[in-house]
Amino acid sequence: MANAERTSSGSDIDEKKRKRKLSNRESARRSRLKKQKLMEDTIHEISSLERRIKENSERCRVVKQRLDSVESENAVLKSEKIWLSNYVSDLENMIATTSLTLTQNGGGGGDCGDDQNANAEIAVGDCRRRPWKLSCDSLQPIASFKT
Repeated sequence: MANAERTSSGSDIDEKKRKRKLSNRESARRSRLKKQKLMEDTIHEISSLERRIKENSERCRVVKQRLDSVESENAVLKSEKIWLSNYVSDLENMIATTSLTLTQNGGGGGDCGDDQNANAEIAVGDCRRRPWKLSCDSLQPIASFKT
C-alpha cells in the first residue's frame, strides 16, 4: 500500500506542477499583453506629442513672422514720427519768422496788416497747441497697420 500512496502522492505532485506551470504560463501571457498595451499607449502618446510639437512650432513661426512685421512697421512709424516732428518744428519756425517779419514791417499797412498779424499769431498758437491739426494735404503716411 505504501506503493499506492507514493503513486497517488506522486500524481498529486505532478498535478500541482502542471497547475503551477499552467498558472505561470497564464501569468506570463497576461504580463506580455500588459507590456504590449503599455508599449502601444506609449507609442500613441509619442505620436500625439510630436503632433503637438509640430503644431506649436508652426504657431511659433507665425507669431515670429508677425513680430518681425510689427517691429519693422514700428521702426517705420518711429522714423515717420521723427520726420513729422521735424516738419512741424520747421513749420513753427516759418510761422514765427513770418509773424515776426509782419510785426516788424507794420503788417503792410492799415487794417489788413493787423488781420494778417492776428492770423499769423493764431496759426503759431494753433500749431503749438495742436500740431496734428495742421492742414497739409501733401503729407501721406509711409506705412499702414494691417491685422
